[in-house]
Amino acid sequence: MALSIRGQAFSLLLAYGLGLGLGLLYDMLRPIRRRGGDTLWDGLFCLCAAGAAFFLAMRAESGVLGTGELLMSLLGLLAYFHFLSPACFPAMEALVSEFGVLLANTQLLIKKVAFSAKKLFQNSQG
Repeated sequence: MALSIRGQAFSLLLAYGLGLGLGLLYDMLRPIRRRGGDTLWDGLFCLCAAGAAFFLAMRAESGVLGTGELLMSLLGLLAYFHFLSPACFPAMEALVSEFGVLLANTQLLIKKVAFSAKKLFQNSQG
């Protein structure tokens, strides 16, 4: 039994949203990729994209990801990169930068506490 027109439209809209979501995920991972090795983050993106495509295909009645869904996902991804990425990427870059500063300060604090604890225990022993 074929999907109704409403079901097909919803499936295409869902595929478009998938493309937008993958674009957002790519922008979230891009600042991290620029700071270090990109193999792990590329693999994570590919795994998320494959999983999302699998769940989209399993949602379909026949369990097959059609050409229309693939095209709409691509259009959603391209629309994200063209319209939303110029505004979202600087925010993601700033967020990752702030997180890096927070992480560096936390590491410094941990080193100071460890040094103080080591000094305290050495003084208490003898």
